[in-house]
Amino acid sequence: KEMFPSLGFLQKICLSFAASCLDTEIEFTSRLAETLPPVYGDKVKLQEVILNLLTNAKDAVGSHGTIHLTAEYVDRTLNIMITDNGCGIPEEYLETIFDAFVTHKSGGTGLGLSIAKRIIEAHGGSLSVISVLGQGTSFTIRLPIT
Repeated sequence: KEMFPSLGFLQKICLSFAASCLDTEIEFTSRLAETLPPVYGDKVKLQEVILNLLTNAKDAVGSHGTIHLTAEYVDRTLNIMITDNGCGIPEEYLETIFDAFVTHKSGGTGLGLSIAKRIIEAHGGSLSVISVLGQGTSFTIRLPIT
C-alpha cells in the first residue's frame, strides 16, 4: 500500500476510460473536486475497482447513453460515484449482485462486483448501489481518509 494523490489518479482513469468510449455514442463526463485528498491504499486494486464499475456501466448503456463519474471529499471521506442511464438492475437482483459467482450478465463470471466490494472493504470503505430498472444505476465508493 502507498500514499498517492487521488486527483491525478482519478484523472488518469477518466482519460483512459474516455478514450475507450471514443468510437461509441456513449457520453462520458467526470467532475472531480479540486480538493481531493491523498489516499493510502493499493493503487492497482483501486484502479481495478473503478475500471470494473465503469466497464459495467458501459455494458449497461449499450451503444449509446451517458456515464458520469463524480469524486468529492466530504466529512473525511472520499466519495466516488459512477452513474449511468443504462438498463438498470432489477430490484430482486440488487441484494445478491455483490455475492461471488452470481451474475445476470451474459458471459459474466459473477466475480467483478464481489471482488470490487472486497477490495473497497479491505481499504476500510464501502461500496453501495442504487438502481432503477429502465432508468440507470449509481455505484458509490466511500473511502475513509485518516
